[in-house]
Amino acid sequence: MATVLIVDDEKGIRDLLRKVLEKLGYRVVTAADGNEGLAVFRLERPELVITDIIMPNREGIEAITVMKRENPGVKVLAISGGGRAHAMDLLAVAPSAGADATLEKPFRASDLLEWIERLMGAGSEGGGR
Repeated sequence: MATVLIVDDEKGIRDLLRKVLEKLGYRVVTAADGNEGLAVFRLERPELVITDIIMPNREGIEAITVMKRENPGVKVLAISGGGRAHAMDLLAVAPSAGADATLEKPFRASDLLEWIERLMGAGSEGGGR
């Protein structure tokens, strides 16, 4: 069973993503900011990270850079939005930090599921590993 790490300072987003991913058969771990995200990343070694960009303590861009340096094979989906221009600018920079894909909030569940399928491999419910 593949593990997915969700890093977002909004509890509602973490809870919603957890429910969706667990229904798909993934093991889900969460963190509320970039520092906590790195600690959980190092402990749990997830195959996929879904991370917000604008967070307290450590921004998503910095967390992505560290995660990719420590595990180049990890897949990263960066999410951000809410109408904040700064967040959109950072989301555009996320691929250069190592993000494999980006998704602007608010997003449709179908868009999220499509990106997860692309990143984890078609037909990989629960990771298929």
